[in-house]
Amino acid sequence: MRRSTIRRLVQLLVFPLWLPLAILVVAAIRFAMLVPGEGAGGIPNAVAMIAQMVLFTWIAAFPLTLAVTFLHRRVRVVAYVCAAVLAPLTVYGAVIGGLFGPVGIVLYPLVLSLPAWIALGITILVQRRRSNMRPAESA
Repeated sequence: MRRSTIRRLVQLLVFPLWLPLAILVVAAIRFAMLVPGEGAGGIPNAVAMIAQMVLFTWIAAFPLTLAVTFLHRRVRVVAYVCAAVLAPLTVYGAVIGGLFGPVGIVLYPLVLSLPAWIALGITILVQRRRSNMRPAESA
């Protein structure tokens, strides 16, 4: 494989890890004082729940990550604004979606990434229109 292909593949797999890490930080802040007891299944049950949460939030981070990555290639300011506004909303959407199980964890971030995809579509249309415009012909 070419070096750029490997780099893009690594970026595709590593960049979406921002959502699981953010969820773990929120969970650590929220539940720092709680220790899983033996009645709740103990440590193995807690590890299994965390692994499931990381897997589903990693999958859920793909839509927003891809939209912001594509936006970054076209208009960086729009990509930064979308990331700054939508990333915290996506984190809290995934936390609330966790109440509905794995489907909710995936569904909330998917819906919350729609504004970034709309911004990408508008950006593509504007850039296509600019490239199709011909300079005024002088007489």
